[in-house]
Amino acid sequence: MKELQFFKKVFSYYFTLTFIATSFLVVFCQFEFEILFNFIENCLFAILILAPSYFILNTRIRCFYDLLVFTGFSLTVLFESIYYLLFQVFFSASSVFVMMDSNFDEANEFINFYLGFKELFFIISFGALALYFFIKLNGLKRELKLITFQSGIVYGLSMFALLAYLKISKQIIYNFPYLFTKSCVEYYQTSRSFDDYSTNIVGNFSNVNTKNENENSVFVLILGESTTRSHMQLYGYGRSTNPLLSDMSNELLVYNDVISPHVLTIESITKMLTLSNYESEYKQTSGSILQLANAAGYGTFWLSNQRPIGIFESLITKIALSAKQTKFLSTAHGQHNRTLDQVLLPELNEVLKIETAYPKFIVLHLMGTHFKYVNRFPDSLNTAFKTSSTNDDLNKRQIIKDQYDRAVLNNDYVISEVINSVKKYAKHSAVLYVSDHGEELDNLERWGHNEDFATKSMYDIPLFLWRSLEYKKSNPLFFDANRPYMTDDLFHSLAELLKINANQVDSTRSIFSKHFQMRKRVILQTQDYDVKFKKQNSEISLKDETP
Repeated sequence: MKELQFFKKVFSYYFTLTFIATSFLVVFCQFEFEILFNFIENCLFAILILAPSYFILNTRIRCFYDLLVFTGFSLTVLFESIYYLLFQVFFSASSVFVMMDSNFDEANEFINFYLGFKELFFIISFGALALYFFIKLNGLKRELKLITFQSGIVYGLSMFALLAYLKISKQIIYNFPYLFTKSCVEYYQTSRSFDDYSTNIVGNFSNVNTKNENENSVFVLILGESTTRSHMQLYGYGRSTNPLLSDMSNELLVYNDVISPHVLTIESITKMLTLSNYESEYKQTSGSILQLANAAGYGTFWLSNQRPIGIFESLITKIALSAKQTKFLSTAHGQHNRTLDQVLLPELNEVLKIETAYPKFIVLHLMGTHFKYVNRFPDSLNTAFKTSSTNDDLNKRQIIKDQYDRAVLNNDYVISEVINSVKKYAKHSAVLYVSDHGEELDNLERWGHNEDFATKSMYDIPLFLWRSLEYKKSNPLFFDANRPYMTDDLFHSLAELLKINANQVDSTRSIFSKHFQMRKRVILQTQDYDVKFKKQNSEISLKDETP
């Protein structure tokens, strides 16, 4: 059949692009069966999007359709191949959440941070080949003739069979357009569920009351970003990354075994600040700690060095909108590519100076040690942690570690300055620091944070508390430095720190409570963190005991 010969010729363009991309992945990445599965899925998907051409009567529309789907297919293969080259995993729903929760500057940083020579070579060569096929296809399409009725039935049944196979075999999970559309719908649905935060600032809590009788109390929550405790001097790291915090360590309650529920900002913080946890995912909309503080009569403030995301408004931003005052500092000067967390300090001081007849709860959302690490510290720290005279003498891993440690050093300055400011303006006060998730620095193939290839360092986070003398006297807390804890229960710990009671507050989930009850720390939907990383925990313990 002529139409079959034509189909084979056109399909060869799709097949060649897919084969070239797959070969590139096999050469530059460790072979995994999912590379083969993705290749098969792409070939079957190409057949599906080619078949409708035979049913379009208008020649011009038919040509337009085929050029359009070829362009879309080429971009899909290009994108998923580049993603795999970078991370050795294919695009997933968690990747969509990361993308949706990033602004333009972060996206630009991501590209500059990860894109190397082999990725650029692949983009150029693949793009040139796709353009060549596009030109050939443009001239070839006019040869296509409409198929007969009988052939149409065969093609229709074949399309249905392919769709059924992709669904039943679950190979559809490798289909980028399907996954992206599905994930966007899920994101939109979840986003809508947070709309209540900006209109109902007191939530739906019952029997809310507070034991805090000090009108001048100040409580600050510092939300760090991408900071793993293994690179903090405060937790025994060999480098002096926390000289200021270490000097005041006798004033701090430092917790050694705290993990994040996710390695993604959006998923971690929405659990940290709301009633949602792994046992009760649906409680995302049941209320946030900001709403609880509002209901208890607090003045609430959200100061952020991470700007909101335009039309795709961040879920974290929506939670922040329930604060009585919000300020996103990075929006004011969007042309700057590097905004240091120091910009939050004068804003904090202004809030602290405000005389009120109610206690204050202030949330500071840092950029912290988020990549690009070199953009997280001032030029004055460029000489810190140099292990050689020039960067040319260092390997890539060491350069990255040096930059990250400088970012941690700058983080140390910001946190200590926050504590000093609170000391100055409020006698009855407390400052809690916790990071949203950690970061992988030792394994370059797993570098950064991504749940598709989660490592222990991505979950291990710092959590420590500073309290004023007056606060210690009026509100003694139970302290166990080695208490295993996961921050999807942070809501309840914050409620205890703020001295707020409500029917929804559970003291058995507070790290500060003598009534605390240990629970399984579930990550990646079903896996027990303490089992998954048991071997690594044992190795670390043995290393710590070695003289």
